[in-house]
Amino acid sequence: MPYETIEIECGLKEYRITDEERAGVNKTAHLRMLELVYLIRRFERTLLELKKEDLVHGPVHTSIGQEAVAAGCGTALQNGDIVGATHRAHHHFLGKVFSFYCPKGYNPASDRFTDDMQRCVERTLAEIMGLRSGWCGGRGGSMHLRHMEAGVIGTNAIVGGGVALTTGAGWAQRIRNTRFGALVFLGDGAVNQGILLESSNMAKLFNLPVTYFIENNLYAVGTSTRESSSTPNLAQRALGFGMDGIMVDGMDPAAVYLLIRRIREGQQNGKGPVYVEAKTYRFLHHAGDRSGSSFKYRDPAEENAWSKRDPAVQYPEQLKSIGMLNAGEDSLIREKTEESVHRAVEAVTEKRSGTRFIPDRMWPDRNTLYIGVPGGGGIYEQEMEGLRYAEREDFSRLDRRTFVNVMSEVAARRMEADDSVIVLGEEVANLGGGAYNATRFPLQRVPQRVFNTPISEAGFTGMAFGASLCGIKPIVEIMFPDFALVAADQLFNQIAKLKYLYGGNVVVPLVVRTRIAAGLGYGAQHSSDLVGLYALFRGWRIIAPSTPFDYVGLFNTAMVCPDPVLVMEHHALYRVKGEVPPEDMDYCIRFGKALFTKKGMDLTVITYLRGVHMLASIADALEEQGISVEVIDLRTLDYHSIDYETIGESLRKTGRAVVVEESPRSLGIGARIADEIQSRFFPLLKGPVEHIESIDVPLPVSRTMESEVLIDEEKVRQGITEIMK
Repeated sequence: MPYETIEIECGLKEYRITDEERAGVNKTAHLRMLELVYLIRRFERTLLELKKEDLVHGPVHTSIGQEAVAAGCGTALQNGDIVGATHRAHHHFLGKVFSFYCPKGYNPASDRFTDDMQRCVERTLAEIMGLRSGWCGGRGGSMHLRHMEAGVIGTNAIVGGGVALTTGAGWAQRIRNTRFGALVFLGDGAVNQGILLESSNMAKLFNLPVTYFIENNLYAVGTSTRESSSTPNLAQRALGFGMDGIMVDGMDPAAVYLLIRRIREGQQNGKGPVYVEAKTYRFLHHAGDRSGSSFKYRDPAEENAWSKRDPAVQYPEQLKSIGMLNAGEDSLIREKTEESVHRAVEAVTEKRSGTRFIPDRMWPDRNTLYIGVPGGGGIYEQEMEGLRYAEREDFSRLDRRTFVNVMSEVAARRMEADDSVIVLGEEVANLGGGAYNATRFPLQRVPQRVFNTPISEAGFTGMAFGASLCGIKPIVEIMFPDFALVAADQLFNQIAKLKYLYGGNVVVPLVVRTRIAAGLGYGAQHSSDLVGLYALFRGWRIIAPSTPFDYVGLFNTAMVCPDPVLVMEHHALYRVKGEVPPEDMDYCIRFGKALFTKKGMDLTVITYLRGVHMLASIADALEEQGISVEVIDLRTLDYHSIDYETIGESLRKTGRAVVVEESPRSLGIGARIADEIQSRFFPLLKGPVEHIESIDVPLPVSRTMESEVLIDEEKVRQGITEIMK
């Protein structure tokens, strides 16, 4: 049958610089790029020497041969543009940060490095060596470099890990209506990661000023692009998203420079995202100082052919041929870069008997080890001490409202009070306010900051994280907890860890809401309570409000918290009514403070969410049986925030404890809490800490089987009765 070719607006292109264009580039720009090529080459050669001396802990992924990309991009981008990058990112980082510290009017052919330029080299080396004077205090090392002031949102050890992060930075630029953009470097291996698909699609949908710069050095460790990619030109992937894909010579700094300037000018005038593929070559193996051919996955002839295009050799010769560089200028620039790297090494090492070593004063202070995790201290945690904390007894008047109504109201209140707050997720701007009306008031009052997303949990969660690192305050809805597993890398490798790796004193004003649907017949892939999974990662704060009053106070605290916060909601509570102040949606509840919902003498019951309501329903029946229970609503569930002080206070009276949670033991936090109680309060206990939880199987759909698996009021009553026997 005949087929008709359908034309599309985007296309696959190749940019080839002309002699006239090369000669038309400002001489200072040419020399700045040459200086970066020399600086990066000398810097990474020195890193390999330090690695041999065991002065660098961990892998050293060099970009020797690929300097043209960093030199061209670093010189073309503006200070306000944001860059994210991969694990192989020394060159990207130096290209952007060194350019940031170049003063206006700086002439590489005559001027020496300023103190700030020299400190840039020294602090980058210190970070890679894990030293206290590094950009991240030595925590990030080679693969986690960040200097937000200079426009580097962060480099990333996960292949493709920086893609969503930097796309989110571009989203923040668009939300704030700046003229700046974002550029993310990724390797040829990363084009096969799903996060690139999700992020690219949303970047195009939202028309974001993002450049996806594929640094195609032809090999992901030892696997060539011929083996890993179905398309010979990786920029072709852009066409599937309605973007242009542009190829450029990645060994030519000037070609990269002119292309990036042209792309950024277009984005400043309203154009959206684009793919760039720079074909380049790493002269050495994935890590270390050996060649790829020594590991048998590359041919020596191929390596030799690419070495003849070495930018550190070819570029200065090109500049000399067009009268942009003379021998004296070339020598001065080389000398400056070599001297700078030498001074950097001298700044962080000493010698004894001819052997170089790192003096003790250079290592990070052990007292800073916990800064950057919840409860670990730091300058931003101090801000939470100034909040207006309150409990029910602090209000003279309370009205009854449904849980979901209050959820929507407090989110709208935060959005009206702060124009950096946004709401995003699947269907949040549809159906009058999401599938369950949780975003009704935000949609009514601030519709321009409520964003529908595709079904792309990894993409929109990662983008929200990137936006949060740029000052936006996202409220992300993940419709069901199970869907977090689709976004696991973003939630647990990125959000939970990077604040710490980037130095600790970093604000991540990110709130993620999710709704437990156990009991509704959705089955095992929609009904999990994954609090135990989040609780494994110290970077998360976790709140579990069981009443509308607590939801308001805990949510408000979450919105000013410097850490990412997970809000666990339960669908069974959405229509429950509770008391809230009629004219106050601004009070906070302190994280880490549990609540006695009932006083008793015989047994301490520790619970959260739906368990609180189950205990309220059976308390009288237990009293009639002669069992006086004391019920503690934990309210905050992350490891650091569990209120063991309140638990201990109760145990001094009762001597017995039981953890009640709807989650099965393997997914819950009950076993951990029991272990902690027995470790902390063993002398107070009259017996082991008991558990009442759902049966430990994936939740079935069948009404009768689901009912059999889940705990309910009667099962909890029977369980407590048996324990007290």
